Amino acid sequence: MPALKKQRIDLRLTDDDKSMIEEAAAITNQSVTQFMLNSASERAAEVIEQHRRVVLNEESWAKVMNALSNPPAPNEKLKRAAKRLSDME
Repeated sequence: MPALKKQRIDLRLTDDDKSMIEEAAAITNQSVTQFMLNSASERAAEVIEQHRRVVLNEESWAKVMNALSNPPAPNEKLKRAAKRLSDME
């Protein structure tokens, strides 16, 4: 069963933008709504994926890997936080 669509987004656009979107929708055999929703959803997924991905240069990658392989000794603040966590369990 498809999800119930109950949200709207209203927008204003130029005549040229509207014509271009209508033409693209027709070329892809979609309604304007389908075309805009598909286009916006695809772009949103790309933006989210780019935001979630971390890209490091070689030097930064080496620092991260070194920190994971050789973590510093826990300081007092970290020890207190670990104790509070274990007391909550």
